[in-house]
Amino acid sequence: MKHPMQAFWTAVLLVWGLAGLGAPPAAASIANSEYVVAPAVVSAGMANVLVYVPEQTGATYHWSVKGGSIPGTIVNAAMYFNAGAVGTVTVQCVISLYGTQLTCTQDIPVVPVLPVDANGYGSQLRADDLANTVLGGPSAQSVSYRFQALHSSPLRSIQVFFIWSQLKSGYAAGQGGTIRVDLLADDGTGSHLPTGPVLATLTCSSVLSANDYYPKLPFPYPASLTGGRIYHLVFTNIDPAPAANYVSLDSLWTNAQTSPMQPSLNDYAFATLMRAGTGPWKLRQGFTPILELDYADGSSQGKGYVEVWRSNPKIVSGATQVRETFKVKGPNRLFSKVMIRAERLAGSSPLTLRLTEADGTLIEQATVPATSVLQGAYDWVTCTFPLTHVLASGVGYNLTLSAPADTQYSTFPMRKALDKGFSTATVFSDGYAQVSTNGGTSWAGWDMWGTPNLTTSDLQFMFIP
Repeated sequence: MKHPMQAFWTAVLLVWGLAGLGAPPAAASIANSEYVVAPAVVSAGMANVLVYVPEQTGATYHWSVKGGSIPGTIVNAAMYFNAGAVGTVTVQCVISLYGTQLTCTQDIPVVPVLPVDANGYGSQLRADDLANTVLGGPSAQSVSYRFQALHSSPLRSIQVFFIWSQLKSGYAAGQGGTIRVDLLADDGTGSHLPTGPVLATLTCSSVLSANDYYPKLPFPYPASLTGGRIYHLVFTNIDPAPAANYVSLDSLWTNAQTSPMQPSLNDYAFATLMRAGTGPWKLRQGFTPILELDYADGSSQGKGYVEVWRSNPKIVSGATQVRETFKVKGPNRLFSKVMIRAERLAGSSPLTLRLTEADGTLIEQATVPATSVLQGAYDWVTCTFPLTHVLASGVGYNLTLSAPADTQYSTFPMRKALDKGFSTATVFSDGYAQVSTNGGTSWAGWDMWGTPNLTTSDLQFMFIP
């Protein structure tokens, strides 16, 4: 089962078994990779960041933090800390067991808080993988997809991503259950939780037998939404035996704990919440809904990316370059900077971003110092241009990333689900990601799953006014 920490380093504690009459072994030892399980990146001032080492019976744990703070005394294998200023926070755990000690240390980059810019142009998302949340199951889980309506119109239907597997356990069981989706208002508090009464409801049964991972789910009696207001779609498994019959919702997931989670959206405007049984609702940090909202007036909103191709990144170095090729639809777009999600692998030469028209005419070129690109973790790289420019409607452009051969950068795209019925309003539909291995002489779409020259993915990028 995909786990929200699946892309983090995994620490494994191996302790010799007890011998004789329950006495500890004479020379117990702890084998560990010396990593604390932690986010790859956190934003400055981020509160309640979870880190942990796998719990071991009989062990004690002493935590300390440099570059942040611990809100209270922590004595178990998991700990929450508050990040400090931009730089690095160092988390350390000393594990003690039968007189044997092991010190595990993890340095976590602390990056600036990004201002939300809803007027950006591009894919405007960060993601490292997909992650599922079980509906029902042994913990009787429910999910809320929280969203801020962009339109004043009845909500006619929704489209989501249900996930199950015949090969891997944990995604689903039995017949998948019966899923009820209730549309609720927001409680207006700082936590932005769902509150009654139910505004509209629909029921989805036979999820597995229908064999449709991306169903369009209509509301029999649509409720009118007001643009700018916050609402919740609450997914509950109402099967008589939800612990035995359940399915999962899939979301985009990022290996970072930042606020906001996405650069173009406040967390209150688009997020995933979860609760077990009748327990409290909790924000699923790093989870972004895969969701389309379809209104009666013909408009749509949401996010329709359904794969993250991190398993096939491209190394930007020397003759290998990547780009987003696109043709602007709709109005002209002003921009003064561009953000691209990347990682530095090695070297100290800068990353070059070059914007040209489709015929090669140079619009702008700038470099980002290597020190401004994180090494060992993907994060947003911001390139500010000296002048404000216009992306003109109807004109084709290429945003190209390159670097000298002595330095390596890495990036990867996300796949959009237009072929699954998702609306163009839920993805960047103006272009797609490409790769060149000969210095830009020729270009082809990304390759994935053994298929070359795909035109269905976008880099993680956005132009900003």
